[in-house]
Amino acid sequence: MKNDELENFKETFPGWDDYYKETDVTTMPWFEKNLDHDVEHEIRSNSYNSGNFLDLGTGPGTQALELSKYGFTVTGTDISKHAIEKAHKLSEKIQFLVDDVLNSNLPDCKFDFIFDRGVFHVFDVSQRPQYVKQITRILNDNGIMFLKCMSVNEKNLPDNDMPHKISQQDIVDSFGDNFDIKKFEDSVFRGTLEFEPKALFTVLKKK
Repeated sequence: MKNDELENFKETFPGWDDYYKETDVTTMPWFEKNLDHDVEHEIRSNSYNSGNFLDLGTGPGTQALELSKYGFTVTGTDISKHAIEKAHKLSEKIQFLVDDVLNSNLPDCKFDFIFDRGVFHVFDVSQRPQYVKQITRILNDNGIMFLKCMSVNEKNLPDNDMPHKISQQDIVDSFGDNFDIKKFEDSVFRGTLEFEPKALFTVLKKK
């Protein structure tokens, strides 16, 4: 996707469900067929190979599919029913569910791991406490969250627009009461854009 196409996308965005209904997922800015490189590194370096793993905002479902290859029991959720309908076609082994993270119907302490690649950063400051409340509820004690957000260091995209650009202090302010922050790392989002937007990758452990 070219920069002018990205601007047009943001101006004409019809909403998540209509977008997934009308659009080939392989053309979406965030589409990545391979497992996110930061999460892959964490899995390999820590020899994680079992447990319940939530791919939050699964979208095209590719991250859930790749996670399932490591031995995890994977659930993929998205607010868009059309995203979930498309993701279902990838695998019968993965539980794909329509779910709104701010009002999640997922059970308490269900997951050992959660991966958020681009959900948290769509919420404004007023919505973040509810997001953290739900994540804390559905994650097991001592569970691990991998969080990837647009970074404040990204200069090719406008400020004060969705996705919001997130700093380390934003993460501390939102998650610090409920999570130990194990790692911050400057990274990038790999997708279909002509450039790789700068990202902030964070590893958190529930207290």
